[in-house]
Amino acid sequence: MSHPKVRGNGQGTAYLRGRTWEAQVIVGWKIPDDPSARPIPIKRRKGGFASKKEAINYCATLRAAADAPPSVNYTLQQVYEQWETFYSPRIGSSTMDCYTYAYKHFAPLHNRYIQLIHPEDLQACMDACPSGHRTHQNMKTVAGLLWAYAIDKNIVSKDITDNLYIGRGKSVQRDALTKKEIETIRKAISRNRYAEYIYCLSYLGFRPGEFLELKKCMLHCNLLEDEETGEKMEAWYFINGKKTDAGRDRIVLIPSQILPIILDRLFVPGTDLLFPQYVFSRGKDPKLLRFKQMTDAYFRVEVFKPMMQKLCIADGKVPYGARHTYADRLKQAAGSDRDKAALIGHSNYLFTQEKYQSTDLESLKMVVDSFE
Repeated sequence: MSHPKVRGNGQGTAYLRGRTWEAQVIVGWKIPDDPSARPIPIKRRKGGFASKKEAINYCATLRAAADAPPSVNYTLQQVYEQWETFYSPRIGSSTMDCYTYAYKHFAPLHNRYIQLIHPEDLQACMDACPSGHRTHQNMKTVAGLLWAYAIDKNIVSKDITDNLYIGRGKSVQRDALTKKEIETIRKAISRNRYAEYIYCLSYLGFRPGEFLELKKCMLHCNLLEDEETGEKMEAWYFINGKKTDAGRDRIVLIPSQILPIILDRLFVPGTDLLFPQYVFSRGKDPKLLRFKQMTDAYFRVEVFKPMMQKLCIADGKVPYGARHTYADRLKQAAGSDRDKAALIGHSNYLFTQEKYQSTDLESLKMVVDSFE
């Protein structure tokens, strides 16, 4: 058998098989289960031609047939899994969490062949999504990334996501948790797993993602002396080393209302995280298997929202509302504006720190000690 003669620009090949010629074109690529392996070409053939010219001419017919659904198809879920393996190591975990959450809203299409999905199908999922404007933006973004990946892998031939309409989306309530609601959450701590997470979050002012990344090694204690009485007192605080728009190494004092909870969590074995996700076995008698990093999306969807419903707290509250609760406490607390800006991590914190902020633990402690 002779070697195939390859024509340029993907127009197909022709080679001699016995006494007749065969036409062959590549119409797509199959992605192996191993992401590091090279894609496998999907070929179409037709033999029995008397001459090479006839076989070459028939390649155009084979090429045109590629417009029909190919013999090897990929569901949207299969493409997503391949894309996630490739893409997630290249971006931050919080960004990937947002994309994962947005992708869930395409659930009606997960098991449909991606080649057979139309723009109207994607738009219908976006229109049905009850979440806010940011989620709609992420839905369009992740759809664009998936189709770009599928084009690169020759799974689809064109991008159908360019004209998806985001719309205004449903406004997301970020109201602060009220004093009454915080008290309801406090009373639920002994009965509901993760209630203490929400309670502590409302007294620390961290963004949810920062809160879930807190580690035991970030907890510090200094022994202070009251200038007037000479009395010794402990100041427990976090130093958050994560770089955000609020800067790096922000000091957050721990109020007395939650200090016993924080200290107890130091003795939770098997994890260096203060607020990890509990992983249990399945079945009628679940057992604790291990701990792992809880994602922002899991906390929002699987922890916070069900907890609010269970405790009959106002519908529509979101984890970020706990930060607004902390801001409301700061407004009522004693202390200077510069110390309050430092505690909450104002967006202009670097400027505030350089020009005005006192890093005196005594003054910061005075602020949180005046919390109700």
